Amino acid sequence: MFLVADPALLEESPAWSADFDELVDLEDDGSWRGRARGVLHVIASPDRLLVDGRLTGTVPRECHLCLAHYLERVSVRVVEVCEVAAGGPPEAVFDDEAEAWRVGHGGRVNVTEMVRQAVVLGLPTRAACGACPERSEARAGRAGERPVDPRLAVLRKLLATEVDDGGPEASDQ
Repeated sequence: MFLVADPALLEESPAWSADFDELVDLEDDGSWRGRARGVLHVIASPDRLLVDGRLTGTVPRECHLCLAHYLERVSVRVVEVCEVAAGGPPEAVFDDEAEAWRVGHGGRVNVTEMVRQAVVLGLPTRAACGACPERSEARAGRAGERPVDPRLAVLRKLLATEVDDGGPEASDQ
């Protein structure tokens, strides 16, 4: 989805909404795509565009525990500012110092790129499918009770028993 930063359009329609429903290329090479849906609100002034909205969707992931493939549900908020100025670039570019997008009058703003960045940043660092045995135990409330390695079971028994250190007992005082 693209917006054109036309000065006459920006003055005529200062605010509008648009439905967003696209496959978003998350890697920029076609190898990883996720679906995003929602409503984006655009507020325009002669010198800037504000894109704001909440999107939901699904992204294919690979579980870091069992390596199973699954679809992860995502919900992200997109809030981006694009500064419009005479002599700016014909395609919107992100200015890291200003933390805003910049585009020239009549230039194109790639809203899909804004959504792509919001989705990628909104994903959890570690993908977990929820069907793994370790995840199932955590969901059942047994997160602290992990199966003990049989080689360490003897050590657990030793630590669990009270050791007499030869000092005075609390009841003797």
